[in-house]
Amino acid sequence: MAYDTPQDLTSAETTGFNADKPLMVVQQAGNPSEAHWTVTGNLTGTDVTLPAEPAARAYDDIGNLVTSTTGVASTSPKYYGFTFSAGITFDTFAILGHNFASTELTSAALEIADDAAFGTNKIEIAKWTRGSVTVDDRILITNLNSAGGSSTYSSGGTAQRYSNVQYARLVVTHSGSKDPELGEIILGHRYQLQRNPDLPWNNKAQASAVTDFVSNTGMLKRYVLNRGKAARSFRSSMGASAEIAVIDAWFAATEEGTRNFVYIETPSSSPQAYLMAMVDSALNFPLVGPFERVLEFAMSEQPPFLARE
Repeated sequence: MAYDTPQDLTSAETTGFNADKPLMVVQQAGNPSEAHWTVTGNLTGTDVTLPAEPAARAYDDIGNLVTSTTGVASTSPKYYGFTFSAGITFDTFAILGHNFASTELTSAALEIADDAAFGTNKIEIAKWTRGSVTVDDRILITNLNSAGGSSTYSSGGTAQRYSNVQYARLVVTHSGSKDPELGEIILGHRYQLQRNPDLPWNNKAQASAVTDFVSNTGMLKRYVLNRGKAARSFRSSMGASAEIAVIDAWFAATEEGTRNFVYIETPSSSPQAYLMAMVDSALNFPLVGPFERVLEFAMSEQPPFLARE
């Protein structure tokens, strides 16, 4: 299947993004029956997923994602290949866990093509370069492009959306022998809001899950289940039909609130990718006037928690 000609983002999406309004991204590699993950290149040994690896979520939503590869050769790329049974549409790329910065890995690029051999219409649409970075922060690229039609990615290029993509691969280039490890990969479709939540907006809210045991003497013992989970409450008035259509499309893409999504509060100034789930799988979007509605929902961060990285 040949992917379609890349399309620029809509003017509304660009306007909302440039104004730093919240962005919600839904994974398009939706389930194991749609995605098949393979690894080729200078690799030997066994590909593994272990609790100690950064990708505890490797089998959530997107199938058999390789998270650690043993026996890495010292030269040339490795290729993590993604083949989809039906073409997908996406405009955002993220890796929620990796060890790229703290190893000898030098770059990771996302390529698409018209065939599994990547011999026809291959283009590079995203690239992360290690440079002087030494911290394994999650990777988020919201301006996928192929530099105006060439085969090389440009970080300053025009953000584009790619449709009917069936073949994609992550090209990892390294200069040493340490194993590359990566977490959940997001090939996502964005749903750009045009306004911030109404005040008050607490963008620092975090929660921890604990269970307490009190002995007969009154001594309390607290067992920590998890900590550092972001909690967000979103409430905003919306009147324009185009804004309402975006919310309807986003809710449908999350399968009526049952699937996780990536929430980016400030996409243009300080973008950070929070993996979120709706607290209640329901869309509360009531009319408060002849045309205006109020969107209100609560989100709870899913592991890996950004604050704990």
